[in-house]
Amino acid sequence: MKNIVSKIHINKIEYQFFLLIFLCFLSFIFINILGIKDISQLAYYSGYLIKEPHRILLYNFVHKDLNHLFSNVFGIIIIRYCFINLKIKSTNLFCYLTTLIIILQTFMLYLIDNFLLNKYDHFLIGFSGIVFGVNAYLMMASYFGTNQFFMKFIGLKRNYYIFRLNLFILSFGFIYSLLPGISLEGHFCGALSGLIIFYLSKTIFRNEY
Repeated sequence: MKNIVSKIHINKIEYQFFLLIFLCFLSFIFINILGIKDISQLAYYSGYLIKEPHRILLYNFVHKDLNHLFSNVFGIIIIRYCFINLKIKSTNLFCYLTTLIIILQTFMLYLIDNFLLNKYDHFLIGFSGIVFGVNAYLMMASYFGTNQFFMKFIGLKRNYYIFRLNLFILSFGFIYSLLPGISLEGHFCGALSGLIIFYLSKTIFRNEY
């Protein structure tokens, strides 16, 4: 009976990763293969974000081609590997992080584009900002260890191998972001979101208790 309960718990942990991979593939089928919507109608577009708020969520799951899609799915698989090695206890942490990163990343992008760079035509798609954000969160969590995500127990253990892996991924990712056609701004805002979430999730819990 104990083994059955343990397997059910493991399957629930796995569910959060495959859910987001499924959403990326489903979006690709609807948009790139069936052509139900044009990519430009769903992308982050700083000049239209307030008038068309559906873009805030949907641009993260849109990809321009299979290479773009598979690179981000591979990023999710690496994230899963890291969480498993950190002995994650939460069945929803990846989904929580994704939701918070989408909000923070988009807010920062909007502020930078409209009030700092005056870049009203910034066009952005893809899950990579979220991948950068979760990698940044994992880098901090694996170095310091953390049992809490705000008020939720997650039980992430210290693991310096995972810390070095995420440090390498982020470092390589930012170098790669300097190439033409890659959004350095999007990746930076994603990573910064992950760092902010890690800090707030520990600080708020500590202040409450």
